Amino acid sequence: MSSFFADSYALTGMLKGNKNYQTFQSERLVTTEFNICEVGFAVCREYPTDATRVLKAVRKMVVIQETRDEDYCAGAARRKEASGQGKKLSTIDCVGYSVANRLNIPFLTGDREFADLDNVQFVR
Repeated sequence: MSSFFADSYALTGMLKGNKNYQTFQSERLVTTEFNICEVGFAVCREYPTDATRVLKAVRKMVVIQETRDEDYCAGAARRKEASGQGKKLSTIDCVGYSVANRLNIPFLTGDREFADLDNVQFVR
């Protein structure tokens, strides 16, 4: 079983039934509480009457990885570098990308801004 860091885009894609993410659902998916928070906003918007049950299902799909100070610093550096290149990366995604690199697992996303970065499994 392979491991992947699933960002909010990937997790939301899985929830919406995007077939391109189907193969990843049987893998070990790692994420952070920050990503769960982002997914929570989407879940409350998309499934308002069933949001709690859906979010519990998401939590069962993933392993929550604790973030470290080094992740915040590396994420800030990534965001600053990307900004200088005209890219708009979210702080949460940059921290997640740093966690993925620290754990030496691919960063699973459909965010086009990450498509050309190392250690990214880009899926739309």
